[in-house]
Amino acid sequence: MHTEDASAPGPVLVVGGTGMLAGMVGELVRTGLTAAVVARRPPGPGAFGDLGPGAGRLLPVAADYTEPLRFAAALRRVAARTGPFRQAVLWVHAHGRPHAYAAVAATLAQGASVFDVLGSGAAAPTAPAPRRPEALGRARYHPVVLGFTGQGAHTRWLNHGEISGGVLAALRAPAGAGPYVVGRVRPWEDRP
Repeated sequence: MHTEDASAPGPVLVVGGTGMLAGMVGELVRTGLTAAVVARRPPGPGAFGDLGPGAGRLLPVAADYTEPLRFAAALRRVAARTGPFRQAVLWVHAHGRPHAYAAVAATLAQGASVFDVLGSGAAAPTAPAPRRPEALGRARYHPVVLGFTGQGAHTRWLNHGEISGGVLAALRAPAGAGPYVVGRVRPWEDRP
């Protein structure tokens, strides 16, 4: 996992991990980790690929971050089962971030890392640089920006496999000074 956290690869919390991040979740579990996957309607284990006989644990958690009190209670219940989370991967829309960050922060281990998956707009020339949300407390903050792929007039948005692979690479990469970009975001005019 992230090089700062390699000595303690404990449980991972993934919010929004059933669609474009499902491949990443499957890979985490295949490597032996416990992954708590939070979604409004979490699918069964088959949605994450063949987990294999030596897999870790997959814990589906039904919770919606647009319902702050229920969301926070669900995260506390799963953290009581797994222990504090060493890492969290969040795919949360802007309107849900403030309370989702606070609920996640309450379940994190000391020194945990949070990987905040952001749309390409976070890299727009006029956008401010992503900053660590205060609600995350002392957690290490790692923004992950989803870009696009292709060249010239033949660009496209990333598919689910590319996104899962890119976010997984961000978890395994050394800590960087700026956002980790999956695909590319420059030149900005080339985006689809």
